[in-house]
Amino acid sequence: MDLSKEQLLQIDNYIFVCGIQFYDVRTEIVDHFAHILEQKLEENPALNFKHEIINIHKNFSDNGFKKLLEEKTKSVTKKFYKQSFKHFVIFFKLPKIIISVALFYGLYLLMNRFGDKEVFFLFVNGFTLLLVARIFYQHWKKERNKREPFLVLNKTNSFLQVVHFVFISFNTIIDFRNEESFLNATHNNSQLIAFVVLLLFYWSGEAVFIQNKKLVQKQYPNILV
Repeated sequence: MDLSKEQLLQIDNYIFVCGIQFYDVRTEIVDHFAHILEQKLEENPALNFKHEIINIHKNFSDNGFKKLLEEKTKSVTKKFYKQSFKHFVIFFKLPKIIISVALFYGLYLLMNRFGDKEVFFLFVNGFTLLLVARIFYQHWKKERNKREPFLVLNKTNSFLQVVHFVFISFNTIIDFRNEESFLNATHNNSQLIAFVVLLLFYWSGEAVFIQNKKLVQKQYPNILV
């Protein structure tokens, strides 16, 4: 016995109130509930629908959906970093290693145009902060538009934290470098390499995010992402 749209919406609202705000996770749980309820309604059409939703919920665990959400979050986060790492590694293999070398060489030439290398790295640090600000802006814009949140696209809980920490750590390197250090080509090149690696890591994460967004849009064509 197929459930009506009103019944599916009732399940969805119940799960939302229980704390599952991510649309993709909620949809999966709704499907699970609907499958069980369809079988029960086949056996007993006079079944108390609301009461049975609560009974199914109780069967999850003492923590309700909390444990399920934690497991889903860990799984999605692990998958995201695994995909990002695979994308990152490609930048060190042909043909994309050409991009990596060209990026470093271009920045190397730009750095050598600066008489004071400290000024160059201050500009570099400013750029990294802009990247962090961009992620925050994307998150703010999404919250403002009140679109359905998706766990698979919730990079603010994982990618943002890691990137923000790494960028801030990178920026603090300047505080530990003195004037003599900025005259040392090895130190300057090492920091430049670190910046390129960091930039490629960020690029990889963004590429995976865009890829996941396209998959979500294809899977949920009627939902604004």
